[in-house]
Amino acid sequence: MGEAEISYGQELIEVLNKLHCMKKKNKGFKEFTHMECMILFYLEQNLNESNPLGVRIASITSDLDIPKPATSKVLNSLEEKGCILRNYDCSDRRATFIRLTEQGIESIQKIVKRRDQLVDELMKKLGEDDARELIRIIDKLYHIVTGE
Repeated sequence: MGEAEISYGQELIEVLNKLHCMKKKNKGFKEFTHMECMILFYLEQNLNESNPLGVRIASITSDLDIPKPATSKVLNSLEEKGCILRNYDCSDRRATFIRLTEQGIESIQKIVKRRDQLVDELMKKLGEDDARELIRIIDKLYHIVTGE
């Protein structure tokens, strides 16, 4: 690996670290942590009429690759905020299911609205050419990393 490649790699790491630190400074979603948002969106995408009880906690843990204690902590917080309900299967009390409440659905809508506003503001500040280039490069990175 040449010196230029190392330099570019180090610059990329520094920029990614800056982006990561932005999460802590972002006041746009102060009601919910990043993990809470992930679980809310997961529930929204995975709840369906085929299982009226909701989504199994085990599915949330495995699909999102979150440790069980962390999942439990986040679900407790979302339950305290009135965003989710826990349901139990009468035939298997060990299986706990999670459903969104009306409050949870409204919270997702607010998060999406605020997220879209932030993205629109960022894209306007970047300008059309830089915004398109950013999208192109992120998409290229995705394909490199996933091998698609």
